Amino acid sequence: MAVVVILQNRRFLALWSGNALSLVGTAGVRLAYPLLALALFDSPELAGWVAFAATIPTLILQVPAGLLADTVNRRLLMLAAQAVGLAATTAVLLASVLDLRGLAVILVVAAVLEGSAFVVFGIAEVGAVRDVVDERERTVAFSFLEAEQPIGILAGRAVGGALFDLSRWAPFLFNAFSYVFCLLTLAVMPRKLFDPRPSSPSAPGVRRFWRRMGEGLVWMWRIPYLRLTAIVTGFTNMLFQCVILMILVIGTREGRPAWTVGAILAAAGVGGILGSLAAPRLERRFSPRALFLGCVWVWTVLLAMIAVSTHTVVLVVAWAGVGAVGTVVAVTLTVNRARAVPDSALGRIVSAASVITDGAVPIGAVLGGYLLASAGAETTAWILLAAMLAAALVCTRLLRPAPVDSRSQLSPSR
Repeated sequence: MAVVVILQNRRFLALWSGNALSLVGTAGVRLAYPLLALALFDSPELAGWVAFAATIPTLILQVPAGLLADTVNRRLLMLAAQAVGLAATTAVLLASVLDLRGLAVILVVAAVLEGSAFVVFGIAEVGAVRDVVDERERTVAFSFLEAEQPIGILAGRAVGGALFDLSRWAPFLFNAFSYVFCLLTLAVMPRKLFDPRPSSPSAPGVRRFWRRMGEGLVWMWRIPYLRLTAIVTGFTNMLFQCVILMILVIGTREGRPAWTVGAILAAAGVGGILGSLAAPRLERRFSPRALFLGCVWVWTVLLAMIAVSTHTVVLVVAWAGVGAVGTVVAVTLTVNRARAVPDSALGRIVSAASVITDGAVPIGAVLGGYLLASAGAETTAWILLAAMLAAALVCTRLLRPAPVDSRSQLSPSR
């Protein structure tokens, strides 16, 4: 019944569909950025730095974005973010078509701007979902929200790879169209619906700003389950960013068409969609501890498959599994964060966790570039597997062996 109610909520569907298409364009250019760097310079290090530029905002902007999402109108914030992203991708589009000098610099700057827009919009959207749905439908709504990522990955990487084969600037043209569509869906939404929730009074001026910036980190750190899962998820995200770059390098140096590389990475979207469908049932059936620990071990098995073989079929199956498990983890963590914190602080808690989970991605991009350049793809795959196995063992050791009621895990520690 909750699914039926969500599908009848026009405001939620408008919000969801607008960003879903925007994520398709974003996923396409996230693939095109390093592919373009590899095509022009044949340098894994440069490709890693371009990927770093696209993802570094996840490290430095999460907490400020969370504060903004809690204090200003979320609709206006999302509109501003999409406008910045549109300007950035348009700059790359024009530079590619005109073959301007300094294209590498334009790529880096545009990647930073698009990454910043992505972070700000994503944090604001979590709060916006709560603005347009009732509490009873939030688990399903957040499952739909997490499904945006795999849908964007599935369609964006497949379309982005195919468009890159046609022309190096084509993925950026499609991305610009997706931004325009999202801007239109947001423009027709009622402004007052997305006003921030009132919060308790605090110190004025600069002191209040920095105190509110730190509230999300304090809240998350006081809850053992959220603290541990954020650290482990951040580490695994760093490893997966290395795997993505490894697949791009393998595809480029073996002469595989860009659409093939895109299809491999798009498999995560197929898995993610399946994971979003299974997540509500798994979240109800298993404790947070059991579900998260099981996901980490499944990730380890999937990385073992990649280390053993880089055949296209193996990569597709393994990467689809990575996407499915990742979506299950994202849904259960988002739901548990929403349960554990007050409405007026949700944006800051989500952003605080993302500082760790998503902030590790740019580190993985640079690390992966240099690792691939020095050790090669085969050795890199085994190194990443060893690191994932170590993370699974540490996670098993730190989490209590007996099942624990989710409510006790989500209580702040004294």
